[in-house]
Amino acid sequence: MNKKIILISQIPDHRNRLSEQLRQLGCRVVLIENRADAFQFIESAGPCVIIMAKEEPESQLIDFVCALKGKKAPENLVMVVVKADRQAEIVKVLKNDVEDFITEPVQTDVLEKALARAFEKLDLKRKLRELQEQSKNLITDIVGVKDRVRTEKLISVRQVVDKLSSFVAYIARDVQGGMRYFKEMPYFVSIHDAGCKVIATNSIYKKHFGNKIGKNSWEIYTGESAGKKGCPVGKTIDTGNVQKNHGVVQYLSGRNVPVIVHTAPIFDNEGEVELILEVFTGTKELHDFENELRHTHQRYEQLFDEVPCHVTVLDHKFRVTAINRKFKEEFGDFTGKNFFDVFKQARTPYFTCPITRTIEDGEPHHSEMVLTTPNGDTQNYLAWTSPVKTAAGKLIQVTVIFLDITQLRTLQDNLSTLGLMIGSISHGIKGILTGIDAGLYLIDSGFYKNKPARIEEGLDVTKLMAERMRKLVYDILYYSKERKPEFEKVNVLKFAGEVAANVDTKIRGADIEFECDFEPFLGDFEIDLSLMRSALINILENAMEACIEDPEDKAHKITFRVARDMEHIRFDIVDNGPGMSKEDVKKIFKLFYSSKGSRGTGLGLFVTEKIINKHGGTISAKSDPGRGAHFQIRIPRSFSPAIHWARSIENKNRTEVV
Repeated sequence: MNKKIILISQIPDHRNRLSEQLRQLGCRVVLIENRADAFQFIESAGPCVIIMAKEEPESQLIDFVCALKGKKAPENLVMVVVKADRQAEIVKVLKNDVEDFITEPVQTDVLEKALARAFEKLDLKRKLRELQEQSKNLITDIVGVKDRVRTEKLISVRQVVDKLSSFVAYIARDVQGGMRYFKEMPYFVSIHDAGCKVIATNSIYKKHFGNKIGKNSWEIYTGESAGKKGCPVGKTIDTGNVQKNHGVVQYLSGRNVPVIVHTAPIFDNEGEVELILEVFTGTKELHDFENELRHTHQRYEQLFDEVPCHVTVLDHKFRVTAINRKFKEEFGDFTGKNFFDVFKQARTPYFTCPITRTIEDGEPHHSEMVLTTPNGDTQNYLAWTSPVKTAAGKLIQVTVIFLDITQLRTLQDNLSTLGLMIGSISHGIKGILTGIDAGLYLIDSGFYKNKPARIEEGLDVTKLMAERMRKLVYDILYYSKERKPEFEKVNVLKFAGEVAANVDTKIRGADIEFECDFEPFLGDFEIDLSLMRSALINILENAMEACIEDPEDKAHKITFRVARDMEHIRFDIVDNGPGMSKEDVKKIFKLFYSSKGSRGTGLGLFVTEKIINKHGGTISAKSDPGRGAHFQIRIPRSFSPAIHWARSIENKNRTEVV
């Protein structure tokens, strides 16, 4: 997208400083100093972002933004730079006219994020226009003129039956004019005077009953309704109320037909019944129409349910009145509940929520929303709102279409994380290469100067760097390509002793006390020997590095405990190093997260957790700053493919972090 910015500011220093920040962010900036130039330029500028950075009284700023709203194109977005002490008042007044507010002094990173949101909104507006145009074309192709007219007639029929009063007003003004409407309706319609005389009928009435103008209202009925007091019109004259009655009429052919009759009074200026509207149809015809109407409703409901997005309809109090099948299948039926009681908003400012804005101004809006779903997941949605209004323009409902873009946002995050991982691995390899260079230098200078001790030191450094390189490569390979574990029965006590022996020299060489506390009679368990050994050694080495880097001058200690219960072998690794914050504890098993900064790849504990999960086990961590860390691993004593599969499903995304 063309990152064009119109910067409006009357203060040269302020204007130049902000302009330089924008150009550093890759934007094409157009500087405007006065109001007249702004109005003239914006009308022909095309889609762009307008930044107001004017030092002037609040009232003038508000007036200018309001005037600007009438001049700018619909695609333009307005941002305002405000002082912190004035932000609340200005936001309150301009929240519906301005896309974003930036606090002075303007920080480059804050400005960059605000512009990213603005340009994304511009792109969304463009895509929305394209989608709307495509939708119009699609609807035109699917729904022909004939089907639309037919559907409208069905709806009109139902409205005449259910809402007689709204139709009576037309007929009361002009009986002859009303005849035009009668001929369009598949119902028997007639108008009667207060003396129970027929004064007007539609063509269908005349076809089946003959010309009844001037005749008695009850002449077409048989049975109890064939009289002035018993006919529906007579009952309406007596009560002055809308009536619904069942009766039997006789056609010219002599056939008797059961009918449902609706009658409604029309009053004169004195409140007396002047005319009566009578509408009826045969019960069979009504049943046929109801079936057809129900089928039409079902077709529209099917279309509503088959939309591949989440669709919901809200009233003006945010209550859910309808949801489509995709919403219902994923989150359950929450009809009647407040939408924001079910879906909590996360990081969505009030004045950018499209649902709230549509209910406030009655206009369609769109924006990205971050919602916490009923099952506790945080998901990203693109939301489009469309107001549903009465003929008088009153908002009664809001239709909202949600498009789930969580995977897109996750992909963006993963790409960013991948870049961070590549950088971290590069730093790690660079450090290892530097260590190898140092070892080779010691070996070379030892040979040259005939100093065996230096040669030995150089070999130790080179071996250490080679071991680090091997571990890094194994972690990367394990993450990029999984291999099937090879389980075997292993003696727990012997295995724990081998793991301890692998790290004992390193830990004690770092002047750290290493204590092993193994219960006797631990028995056997089924594991992939190399994978499980790698996982435990990784945690022990992490504990050693934490103690080495502890800034406190104290005696450090690492304790390695092994115990058993009925079904599990439990490994506890405890150190008294610097510890971790609660935020770090929550993240340590995440991919690419490392508390070591550029010295770590963030793969070690992630791979360790995967190994333990493959064994059907769990890993947990407890730590507080300054009080060390405690890792506990629980591994089932026996391995069963069926049990392992069930446990892997159960433990997915459930690694305990306390």
